[in-house]
Amino acid sequence: MLSDKIKDYLNEYISQEVYVQVAVAKGKNKITTNAAINKYFESNHFKGLAEGKPYNTFLSDLEDKCLGKLLNSPMRDSKSNDKIIIELQKKLNELKNEELNDTYWEVETGEFLKGQDIKEIEEERDTLIKFLTSKDDANETIATLCKNYEKLCKEKYPEAPLPLEILDN
Repeated sequence: MLSDKIKDYLNEYISQEVYVQVAVAKGKNKITTNAAINKYFESNHFKGLAEGKPYNTFLSDLEDKCLGKLLNSPMRDSKSNDKIIIELQKKLNELKNEELNDTYWEVETGEFLKGQDIKEIEEERDTLIKFLTSKDDANETIATLCKNYEKLCKEKYPEAPLPLEILDN
């Protein structure tokens, strides 16, 4: 099962990306938040989101970090004081080759994922794509992503201005 840390990371990343694009549309065009969301639907960024691009980028980055690629790495047995190297060495030395080929290291969170986790991420991607195909669902989904980002910002940066003020509306 996908860890909360990975889910939170992906949700924050996608929400932030969408929020910034909608905020830019609002500021550039001097329009309401709802109008900015509608303007966002015309953007290349939205087209990429509707194709699952943020998830696809995340997944392709994970493919590059498959521990199976480090099977013959000299790093496997080298001495190090670096916590990250030590953690990787531990995984490399405790897992079987078959398991290493199904273990991926997500750098930003430090989490290790398995093939089943990747399937879960793909399912989340496909669910988002489905919601973005209907105009009504897409509007609600984008608004929800923006609200989620504002909630996160209020927790992390309570004094920061929020250009969409979507929680206040």
